[in-house]
Formats: sequence, structure tokens, C-alpha cells
Amino acid sequence: MTAFQHATADTADLSPQLNGLLGEGVVSAVLFSSDGLPLACADGLGREAIERSCAVVAGLYSLQRNFAEFCHVAPGTLPVSRVQTIDFGTHTVLVLAAGHNSGLALAVEGGVVHPNTQLALSKALKLTKALEPFLASRDRQPHRA
Repeated sequence: MTAFQHATADTADLSPQLNGLLGEGVVSAVLFSSDGLPLACADGLGREAIERSCAVVAGLYSLQRNFAEFCHVAPGTLPVSRVQTIDFGTHTVLVLAAGHNSGLALAVEGGVVHPNTQLALSKALKLTKALEPFLASRDRQPHRA
């Protein structure tokens, strides 16, 4: 178990910080645990959409573990990917490493080279750098019957 001496994303409301990312093309923002559970979200999505979105982006986030062989490095030696980008042409989804066991995903209007996307990425990187310890998610404890 990881011991934290401060509030983490699973014990504090970080929605105001995610709401700060909205606007200028950013239409959604969610903070998720590495196992796909919602930790915080910006305004605008219903509960079911939040849960589905977190499950999907956590799956994308987990893909990076399988790239070591493709990159010709030993398993477990490839650093954690800081950003994954999915470009749909009209919208871009950014998935960022946020803290221990957590990630941040943004949906942005515009393709990957659109100024909205570049601004969103810059703001998200600044947020994750500034708040990284607080964006962490504690390790889940095994269920005891």
C-alpha cells in the first residue's frame, strides 16, 4: 500500500480544478484511476457518461505497458507515457499521466494541430505538474469476506 501524508484525488474534490480546464475548445475533462474508476470530473457529463469515459480512457492508458518490445527495450524499462493523443479530425482526446495510479483525459474541439488542442495540452500539463501529488489515487485494498 502506498502511504500518502496529504489529500489525494480519491479523498478530495478536484472538480473545480478540472472545471478550470473547460473552455477554449475543451468540452470534457475527467480524472480517472488506473483501473477505470472516476476520481473527479468537470461539469457537463452525466454520471453514466463519466463512468463509461473513465473506463475507456483507462483502457487506452493501460496500453502503454505493452510497448516495450515494440520500442526495443526490456519489459518494465519504458517510462510512463506522459500524453496519448487520439485525433478524430474534428475532436482530439488527450490522455495524460496525472499521478500515482491516475490519469487525466480531455476532449477538445479541433484536430491534433488545432490551437485549441495545443492550448488544452499546455494547460493540462501545467495542472498535472503543479498538482501531481494530489492527483494520485490510493491503491485499492483487497476485499475481505
